[in-house]
Amino acid sequence: METKAVALYVRVSTDKQKEEGYSIDAQKNGLEALCIAKNFGRPELYSDAGFTGADMNRPELARLISDIKNNKVSKVIIYKLDRLSRNLRDTMYLIEDVFLPHNVDFISLTENLDTSTPLGRAMIAILSAFA
Repeated sequence: METKAVALYVRVSTDKQKEEGYSIDAQKNGLEALCIAKNFGRPELYSDAGFTGADMNRPELARLISDIKNNKVSKVIIYKLDRLSRNLRDTMYLIEDVFLPHNVDFISLTENLDTSTPLGRAMIAILSAFA
C-alpha cells in the first residue's frame, strides 16, 4: 500500500515577500523542518512562485486539490495562512470543502493551526464564523 504524501504548499507573489522572509526556500525549509521534527511521511512540494493569493487560479494549488480528491495526500502544511489564500472565503472553502471531507489534516506553521487536534478544529470553527 502506497503511503499518502504530506503536501507542503508554498507561494510568493512579489520580490518584497522574498525580502521579508517569505521566499519559497524559507517557507520550504521551515515546512521540511516541521516534517522532520514531527516524523511525518514523505513530503511533496507544491510551489506557486509568482502567483497572487487573491484568487485560486494557481497551477500548483489546482494540482494539490486534484491530488487530495484522488486520495494521494494525508496532510497539507503551509508556512502561513496568507500563503494558502488572501481571501478568507477561499481559505475556508479549501479547509471545509476540500481538506476535511477527504480526511486531510491542515497545519499552518506560524499560526499554530492543526486540524488533527481538537483545539485546531475549534480554531477553524472560529475562523469560519468570520468568513
